[in-house]
Amino acid sequence: MNEQAIEEKVIEEKVALELNEDYCASCSICSSLCPFEALKKDEETGKTVLEIEKCQVCGLCYSTCPAKAFDIIYYDIDSLTRYLEKAKQEYDSNTLVIMCKGSAPDFSKVEELFGVTKYIPLSVPCVGRIPEEVFLKALTMGIRAINILACDDDFCRFDKGSPVTARKILALNLLLGQLGYGTGAINLKRNNLKVKIDKDRCIACGNCVFYCPYDAAKLESPGIVSFDLAECKGCGLCVAMCPALALELENWERERISTLISKLSSEMERPKILVFRCQWATFSPLDNGQSAPNIRIIDLPCAARVDPFHILEAFQKGVDGVLIAACSEDDCKQEKVSGKSEHLVAVLGERLSQIGLQERLHFCTVAPRYPERFNGELEQFSQEIVTICSKEGRE
Repeated sequence: MNEQAIEEKVIEEKVALELNEDYCASCSICSSLCPFEALKKDEETGKTVLEIEKCQVCGLCYSTCPAKAFDIIYYDIDSLTRYLEKAKQEYDSNTLVIMCKGSAPDFSKVEELFGVTKYIPLSVPCVGRIPEEVFLKALTMGIRAINILACDDDFCRFDKGSPVTARKILALNLLLGQLGYGTGAINLKRNNLKVKIDKDRCIACGNCVFYCPYDAAKLESPGIVSFDLAECKGCGLCVAMCPALALELENWERERISTLISKLSSEMERPKILVFRCQWATFSPLDNGQSAPNIRIIDLPCAARVDPFHILEAFQKGVDGVLIAACSEDDCKQEKVSGKSEHLVAVLGERLSQIGLQERLHFCTVAPRYPERFNGELEQFSQEIVTICSKEGRE
């Protein structure tokens, strides 16, 4: 496909965020907050312009625009409201816990942080994207406690998401205090998922030091590796590269992923397709329903967390095809480690070719600004696996 055809295809693609110029007052709030410089003022017209190729659909512009000039596919006010109405009945709780995907822990940690044993979970790419209206709607539908679990400012994948959240919650609590809800109706706490090291297993090979994009791993002296957890951003690349299995990523430990693979593979129909997907590469709408009966998706904190061991384990459990969906290097929220993930998958693919399984493993890059790309990649890969299984009589 030539460059012109590619450009025309991109232009025709459905995008996840649109700016309605009829409503935009060019107030510059969105452009001042955009972490990716996707929103700028046109020097000639003075109008705000959206450069969709730079957009990562963090949603900060959508949640802060006073004129409501943005239309967004993921986690808009209507879908969030529908989710809360349904989830309130499903979980039979009046407590809401909203978590950033980058900091969302397991149930026990939520219980420890907020002292709740029963709650409505809402995990979003960034809590800064939740409009004020959603908090107010939650309270009016009978939710009595709203707990926010955000990343630390330095940990935030969207740069300004956590600071925006803190300011928004402060303003909302002041307003709610005037309305009789008390001054602490919305509770904000911080959490970050970090690497854990088992020093008894560590062989000080230096792999983690070499691969860490944040210089969080240090080889202090021969035989001693340490981690500066303040610098760790939880990408998980060091975990995947550790030959001694001495590293784990909080909430995404090897055993947990293995258990998840076993569970999902047992409930799938054939041909079984398992997707390891970077949680930043594409977002699933809250009311999108379940995937096809033969497809299951594991969202990871980064494609770098995809361990070759887990890919092999999936095949061993009877999965017919494994798809890795990652951000491109330019879109990567983890210092371009997605390129290293692609290399690891390519190396594993070469080894799988020796036993005829290389066509069952595929790596692709997608972007949240083009919501149909992931589905397109998945559909094409699914068709390829169906063809392979048909030839082998494994339909």
